[in-house]
Amino acid sequence: MLEFVDIVQFVKAFLNRISLIRKTSLKLAVVGGSNSVMRTGYFNYLAAYINQATSRPTILNYYALGGSTSIYGVIQQDRRDIAANSDVVFFEFCINDRYAIDEKQYSLELAGQALEGFIRKVKKSNPTSLIVILIFRHLENCYDDSCYLSELYESVGRHYNLPVIDLTKSLNETQGLDYVTSLYDERDPAHFRRPQGVQFVAQAIVEELDRLGIIDAWRSGKKQYQAIDTPPIYSGNFESLAFFNRFNQGSFFVKRPRVYTFISTVIREKCFSIHEGNSLNFLLKGKLMAILIKSDENDGFVDIKFGNQRIVTSSYSAWVNKIKPRNVVNLITLPLLRFSESSDFAPLSISTCSEYPQDFELEVFKVVPPQLEPRNWKLSIMGIVYSGELKPLNSV
Repeated sequence: MLEFVDIVQFVKAFLNRISLIRKTSLKLAVVGGSNSVMRTGYFNYLAAYINQATSRPTILNYYALGGSTSIYGVIQQDRRDIAANSDVVFFEFCINDRYAIDEKQYSLELAGQALEGFIRKVKKSNPTSLIVILIFRHLENCYDDSCYLSELYESVGRHYNLPVIDLTKSLNETQGLDYVTSLYDERDPAHFRRPQGVQFVAQAIVEELDRLGIIDAWRSGKKQYQAIDTPPIYSGNFESLAFFNRFNQGSFFVKRPRVYTFISTVIREKCFSIHEGNSLNFLLKGKLMAILIKSDENDGFVDIKFGNQRIVTSSYSAWVNKIKPRNVVNLITLPLLRFSESSDFAPLSISTCSEYPQDFELEVFKVVPPQLEPRNWKLSIMGIVYSGELKPLNSV
């Protein structure tokens, strides 16, 4: 029978072991689109292959969101502080950025501003956190060297001395175009095949990291300190972007919203759900960029007013019915494209439309809602993304 002292010593040894593992572990984070959020995707295999190559246990953290552009990376760094607990952060938005740009729902300049804002926020939080920029091209007309977005990512990476892995270009040069296209399913050209495609992609990324000397550095446990003393490329980058969700700390709604906590494997977030006759209201000096929402089948048309500017759009994502309907988080990003900045505090209102609108605009990855009755529309707000200052309407 164990003595009390023996039990105490056992517990201390166990805790010391856990502490040692955490100290020697390589903490990996990924922020990107659907390829990076899938639990059966490349990132899980990537962590396993890095573990094999470095002989260091890996800890994974997912911060990705399907169908999101690179502004979401900046949002996640601001609200989650990814860098604080990460040795390595993989950044993967090239597919969605390029699609949104081609659909005229994003721009090359915005993609550059978002990538730079993300880099600068990460380095301010943790100068030893290494950012690895991943480029997946996917589209057949982007397999050659003329991909304008890949070139932008490469140039920003060089400016900040960061590793950029253009996987599609590398595989095209070493394996050939037929092999590159075989990694995708004809019915789903946006995602790597599972499990064979994602396994090969993960292995190819590790080979590129090894070629760049990064695997050796991780194997030895060395960290490179990289403070942000590099001058910015874009004067209007997203370094000042902020996320706000403390709506319970003031009078922000016309009526009391339904407040609940949405929990998934990667998210635990408070939601403020509003219906017809209710709205989120505040004063903003600066610019509204996006609204983070929790979606389901009752998403509808949304009315967003900022001073004398107005947007009417659908919050319903094209894939709500393709996955678990209650497990969809997405962004409304039209304010980033359409709203101009206010130099003084101006009223901002977000609500569901009281009737079916005659004129509206659909942003990328959004469609007309199947729920046609305005009184059934709801908007579950998780937070708003902005630059500048905000305050409740009734504040002095």
